[in-house]
Amino acid sequence: MASLGRDILPDLFVSPDFDDSSVRVTFTRPRDVRGCDWKIVADGKRVAGGRVPAGGRGRVVEFTAKLPGFAPWTIDAPFLYRLTLTLSSGGGSRRVVQDFGMRKVHAAGNQLYLNNKPFYVRGVIRGREAHDHANLLGLPEEEYYAKFIRAAKKLGFNFIRFHSRVPSEAYFDAADRLGVLTHVEVRKYFGKYQAERELMDHDPTLVRRKDWVDAIKRIRNHPSLMVYCLGNEINKPGRNPEVAERAAQLRRLDDTRLFIDTCARGEPDRDGVDLDVQHMGYFAPFGTHYDMFDTSANWAIFGSVADKEMVARSDGAATAREVPVRYPVVAHEVGHYINLRDLDALKRKFKSARARAAAEEPWWIDELIKLRKLKGLNRDYDRLRAASIRHQFIWHKQVFESIRKSPVLVGFHFLQLADTERYENANGLLDCFDDLKPEVDVAGYAKFNSDAVLVADLPRRTFFDGERITIPVWLSNCTDWLAGEGTLTWRLASNGSKAVAMGGRLDRVNLPPGLSRLATVTLTLPAVAAAQAMTLSVQLKLARGRTVANEWNLWLYPDRPAELAIRRATLAMDGLNLVKRYPQLAGAGGRRHERLLIADRFSEAVFDQLARGGDVLMLYRVPETRDRSARRERYYLPATWDRFKAVIWDRGHNLGGFLRPHPAVAAFPTDGFLDFQFAGLIDDSDKLSLDGFPVPVAPIVQGVDKAVRDRYDVFTFKLRELQPDWTMRKFAYLFDLRVGRGRLMVSGFNFTGLESGRPEAAAMFESLAACVAGSAWQPRAKIAVADLKAYLAGMGRRPRIKERMMTQYWQLDDAPLESAQYWKDAEAWIRRR
Repeated sequence: MASLGRDILPDLFVSPDFDDSSVRVTFTRPRDVRGCDWKIVADGKRVAGGRVPAGGRGRVVEFTAKLPGFAPWTIDAPFLYRLTLTLSSGGGSRRVVQDFGMRKVHAAGNQLYLNNKPFYVRGVIRGREAHDHANLLGLPEEEYYAKFIRAAKKLGFNFIRFHSRVPSEAYFDAADRLGVLTHVEVRKYFGKYQAERELMDHDPTLVRRKDWVDAIKRIRNHPSLMVYCLGNEINKPGRNPEVAERAAQLRRLDDTRLFIDTCARGEPDRDGVDLDVQHMGYFAPFGTHYDMFDTSANWAIFGSVADKEMVARSDGAATAREVPVRYPVVAHEVGHYINLRDLDALKRKFKSARARAAAEEPWWIDELIKLRKLKGLNRDYDRLRAASIRHQFIWHKQVFESIRKSPVLVGFHFLQLADTERYENANGLLDCFDDLKPEVDVAGYAKFNSDAVLVADLPRRTFFDGERITIPVWLSNCTDWLAGEGTLTWRLASNGSKAVAMGGRLDRVNLPPGLSRLATVTLTLPAVAAAQAMTLSVQLKLARGRTVANEWNLWLYPDRPAELAIRRATLAMDGLNLVKRYPQLAGAGGRRHERLLIADRFSEAVFDQLARGGDVLMLYRVPETRDRSARRERYYLPATWDRFKAVIWDRGHNLGGFLRPHPAVAAFPTDGFLDFQFAGLIDDSDKLSLDGFPVPVAPIVQGVDKAVRDRYDVFTFKLRELQPDWTMRKFAYLFDLRVGRGRLMVSGFNFTGLESGRPEAAAMFESLAACVAGSAWQPRAKIAVADLKAYLAGMGRRPRIKERMMTQYWQLDDAPLESAQYWKDAEAWIRRR
């Protein structure tokens, strides 16, 4: 019972004054009330009380209660007081009860505070139907929300953003009791997502006055409430006079919370808000976009309230205006990376839930099971799913840590914690029953999603031996206990061997609140005889024993190109200069027909080589993969342009991958899954599709495709069902075949890094070279030369499978958000014959 009798006093406001150790109570006296007794109880004991004298009809009642030595409401200890009002009238008495917490939220400079201490927003999103789920177990409503909150806090989150929704009293009662802060949005969405966006963008009223006022009065007594927001992604709010009107109404009704007009898309130079939520871009924080969370430059696309030109273009150049950070800024909708669902377990859960709560099984479960069978993926599905979960984890870690070391951000909204049952997209750490997925590494998430997080600044993860590297170490500190001085230790060690074993220690390191650069580690990597997978561990320890720790995977490779296992080969390369790193190959093809041919596309020469019983190392890279104007390949192995980043809801097609034991990758250490040692090999690569390949092939390195629809397929192209041509494809980065009497190794990896000195490119190529030059290479899959040639020629004549509208943007990787022109171009490309 968090509140009782709210219908009697609908404007009751219990407003804590944290700094004054007091609470102010106001309400409008009902006409028949002649007196009011009040008391405040904590842990069953009365701590304050009194009587409000009788007054005139309709009179506003106000009184203040002092609470010296009060217990504050915090995330970790959400202490609740209970106010009871006994209203006396000629007909007897009525009781009104309201729980409240002593807490304070405010913004100062570019920082948010809870109870006068820095607060870092680690938020999750629910509310909008795409980002929420029904009460499938039929739990009592408060328990339905409590289960979600407990799971969120277990994973380190402290904040819930309700996308386009104001949640129920049952939610707030659970949040007050369990300790999580809340952001609400009063502007609602209706209907289909794309259609409603178009309608709402032209609605002259953002939120009607009555809806705004009613929402404020209904929820303002809850200590878990932190932010009032008008709505999601409202265009140009800084120029809308309604925003100032709604802000002024809020200040009169509740001046103890924070106000923001829109969750993303606001002009960065607007006034009148307490904090900002900005879209940081749909990039991935590695490689080219490693610093995407460190800059405010992308906010320029949302314009200026003063109509200033944000980017001036002339003579083929661009001059961008610096975008100042004027408020505490939270990153909008980050980390919404999908994985593959456990379809069979989910089907069993829905069967059980249907018996308990009449929960209807979604249509897409059976459809995905059928598609999995159609694509021949049943046997490998568990490994595919495990690979997708690993890929999601490494990107969550990279994104969360990148945000924690950002100088412009004080938090993030994670999209999303729990899967929805409405759509097939699965980007949650919980399933749609709010159960933690068994594969989720709770301890692993704690290392980068807690009050205190150590971050090693690592724009690279792969290195050559002998390199001298510098690693800044950052601390994001929003704790009560991490203060004063501590001892910093680090260790870099090989996994499973003693080839690398280095470490260091720094005593009496200052531990200020907020973000600080604690130390810089500079080291020279040792010479190694073989490639090494390593772990960098960093720990911060206080004198009283408490610690903060984190770790990162790194890889070290020998830099000895002269030791390449290939001594003689015929080169047929159009776009890659192997000789730059391996000058010995310049004269390696002295004879017309060497035993090994290295090529980057299929040709008559390739088929002739295989027909003679020779070997082919195919480093497949064809212009048409990334250039729409390029000549189509005559002999075409279907491929798609890949990026080393995760799938963002329905943008993209890379859910990671797994490796099978094989001599081709014996000198390239992995734990069986793709990790950051593959970044340079996969980004801008030709990922190969084996759908419909004439013989069964078990790829050496197999990629995982998404199992979801593109939203524009549904709303623009009216393709309501899952489309097999571009869904759950059997992807390969590397596979081999016995072709006639010859042997064929096919790679879709990007080896242009051989020309620029990327360690992972050199290491993978040298591992492949050792395989094709050795006797242990025995491909299992077999095909006749004529059959392979006929298949590739047939694919060359067929129309190409085009990636859909959301994925084209993901592939281009050249803009923080899709533009109006982009949408037109993407649709036109798909419709083009």
